[in-house]
Amino acid sequence: MTTSHPSDRTAPHDGPAARRTGPLAAVLAAVLGLTAVALTAPDAAPAAPEAQAAPGAQAAPGARDTPAARAPAAGEVVVDEHFGGPGLPTGWTAAEGAWKVENGRLVGASAHWNQQTRITFGRHLVDFRIEATVRFESVVDAARWTALGLDVPADGATPWAIATVRSGTTAANGLEFARRTPADAWDVTDTAAAPSAAGTGRDVRIAVEVHGTAARWSFDGREVMRTTRLARSADGRQALLVNGATVSFDDLKVTALAPGAFLRQPGAPLTVLAHRGASSAAPENTLLSDEVARRAGADWIENDVQPSKDGVPYVLHDDTVDRTTNGTGRIRELTAAQLDALDAGSWFAPATAGARLPRLAAQLDDLRTRGGSLLLEIKGPHTRAEVARIVQDVRDRGMSGRVFVQSFEVDALRLTRELAPELPLGLLRGTLDPDPVAVARDLGLAAYNPADAALAARPEVIAALHAAGVAVNVWTVDTAARWKALDTAGVDGVITNRPAELAGWNAARQ
Repeated sequence: MTTSHPSDRTAPHDGPAARRTGPLAAVLAAVLGLTAVALTAPDAAPAAPEAQAAPGAQAAPGARDTPAARAPAAGEVVVDEHFGGPGLPTGWTAAEGAWKVENGRLVGASAHWNQQTRITFGRHLVDFRIEATVRFESVVDAARWTALGLDVPADGATPWAIATVRSGTTAANGLEFARRTPADAWDVTDTAAAPSAAGTGRDVRIAVEVHGTAARWSFDGREVMRTTRLARSADGRQALLVNGATVSFDDLKVTALAPGAFLRQPGAPLTVLAHRGASSAAPENTLLSDEVARRAGADWIENDVQPSKDGVPYVLHDDTVDRTTNGTGRIRELTAAQLDALDAGSWFAPATAGARLPRLAAQLDDLRTRGGSLLLEIKGPHTRAEVARIVQDVRDRGMSGRVFVQSFEVDALRLTRELAPELPLGLLRGTLDPDPVAVARDLGLAAYNPADAALAARPEVIAALHAAGVAVNVWTVDTAARWKALDTAGVDGVITNRPAELAGWNAARQ
């Protein structure tokens, strides 16, 4: 085989096998099957807290108290290697295959399609950027690949989380985010075509910025792909891998980053925040809409949370269940048992009948196991005890690093900050404050999230908020004309009912 194309992805000799997303009906059918337990179970058992985190993450108290575990400062260069010595750098471990330093470059060789030559280095990091100059010297065929290892055990054993580059980079799966599972199988979460061919004999610069389970990939200085489904471990480090090729590497650098990279970098696309999940394509605020948003490429899934009569947090926008379920009544006057029995999908389409109104705990479990980060709106006034229950659910599931709390309610944000200072905060506004920067500083905001019409009247506040280190995410915008205007104005993200379309628009814009 000399080329790589979508039909190659399931062939074992073509490396990571890409997961495919079909038409909406097929996706919904798959989700209904895959998440049947989550859709119907009233509450899953708490998961053990994760050692990793996504944008905005901070370690749990005590997690980094020892010198060995202490995270490096943001901007600290952890690895900076130009391969000027006679042998492998100190601390680098060749786990399989042939590795040598030759002519000022590190060279890894894999003789055939079934050999994953690999070398590990660095240290475990939650937030970091890894970059290298890569050159395919020779390949068995154009489907062969090399990879930056983003989370690989020191001994090179599985599981691995990697960013893969084929020599045939312009194929539909020329670039991939993938995981090699403990069972030695491939799970490919995201694929893309590079803007130009790597081929052989040509240097390309590849870089991946990682924030917990989220990552952004740049190819020759241009962002080409994102994921929110990066598999992380408690102690994985960085690595290089080679399959069916001889590849040389130079100018490799690993830099520690600050958590909470919410400000959009120059040239990067708009952050896609899926309003109530993919609410234009599936019943809002359900695990179905979350899954469609995830497969559509949303960076964040935005959902609402409110308590039941007996204090259980549920994912629901309205203060009543009338519009989006087959029940009636105010959510705060219905028990968890009553809410669990409701059908939250029939109103949308026959194919989605049986979807349940999710408890927050079930949604967090779904995100933890299937991928994604949550922009969680605390809907309406909440007591201290109600906010504390939300925080408890987030912490019990080990999701503190993947949840961003927003609200119109200033008191709810203050309570969240008091109870869970590790959670980033966003303030929703229908009209702008006279001094948004002062409000952001007072509340300790990571983001100021105004209505589109309000921001359009005073776009100059974007620069002022950015100067204060505060991101600007605009709601709720569903047209390409406004996406273009907001992109030009410099906002960081857009909350939209149409995440697939915005992700596609981003790709075309890039």
